[in-house]
Amino acid sequence: MKKIIMISLLLSLSGCQLVSPIFVDYNGVRMDVAKWINSQTLLSMQQKRSLVQLSKAQQQLHNYSAKDDSARFSIAKQNQIALHCAHLYVSDKKIAQLQQQIFGDEKALILERYHQLAPAFKLDEKSIQCE
Repeated sequence: MKKIIMISLLLSLSGCQLVSPIFVDYNGVRMDVAKWINSQTLLSMQQKRSLVQLSKAQQQLHNYSAKDDSARFSIAKQNQIALHCAHLYVSDKKIAQLQQQIFGDEKALILERYHQLAPAFKLDEKSIQCE
């Protein structure tokens, strides 16, 4: 009898998670990109949160060359952290698809310009906080 109750409890809890998944905060993500991330039905909530974190960081690369050195460093740091976190949970192919959504036809140009101007530094992986 205890086993039946325990199994029923576990099934009901997992059913709630399917009906009401953990919320993904899309605040700060362009609407079209948020809709694209949300439409990726085969991704877990953690994978979606990683793509949201990366999207927030990468969206700042559009006007990267117009920023001052302090802002560039901050954006580069956020971008490097977001890329690290995304690579923990998401494939390179999915990251490339997200970048295509963010940058469109200018993807190669924007990323090349960013890599030319971005400061080179190494982050301590132990101190990185992934969303």
